[in-house]
Amino acid sequence: MMTEERYRLDNFSKMLISVLAHDLRQPFSTLILVTDMFKNSECPLSDEELRIFFGHIRDTAVESVKLLDGLVTWMKSQNDTYVYQAQPWCLHDLINEANNLYVYNQAGKGLHISNAVPQRQLVYADREMLQFINRNILSNATKYSPLGGTIKISSRVENNYITVAFEDQGIGIREDQLQGIFNIQDTKATNRDYTGAGIALNICQNMIQQANGKLWVESTYGKGTIFYYSLPLEP
Repeated sequence: MMTEERYRLDNFSKMLISVLAHDLRQPFSTLILVTDMFKNSECPLSDEELRIFFGHIRDTAVESVKLLDGLVTWMKSQNDTYVYQAQPWCLHDLINEANNLYVYNQAGKGLHISNAVPQRQLVYADREMLQFINRNILSNATKYSPLGGTIKISSRVENNYITVAFEDQGIGIREDQLQGIFNIQDTKATNRDYTGAGIALNICQNMIQQANGKLWVESTYGKGTIFYYSLPLEP
């Protein structure tokens, strides 16, 4: 029993370290990008430009804290006494908020973001868990999209469930990789490096299952990838 408990704790620690390394890299990269733009500017910046720069730095820091809140929520959910509590949230706004962490990288690649989720569409979920999922999917879509590509987010309601789709135009995922993409034991780096992302996706799957939902992916190699998740319309 002690050996099993030690194995569980060791596995949990490895997952946590890997996902921290994967997810915290993005906000720090954004902060470095913004501060380098400020540092290397040849002309003095106006008060308005400074306000915008520092506003972006603050927004990135705020989103980073929310990302950590999601991880803390997931860590708490691993406790036997944890009770999942779903509340209504505006899905369209949540997706826009989650995407704020990646706007600089998207702008640098000339990406277009299309959020077609109805503005008044509600979703019942734990906010921090759902945002952790949204951020991870958007992070991967941003990373693997080609220059000038489009990331499309859409939703449909059917049989008392809402299904959300995140579609990118990247290189896609080979069929043999799709089978183990949510498996933390299958993290081989091939055309898409899921060594860190695969662990994060495994956590996302665990979160969505706690909400009585489902997370899956479809991909055609050379054409792009679509990540889906579905959630019940009522708690």
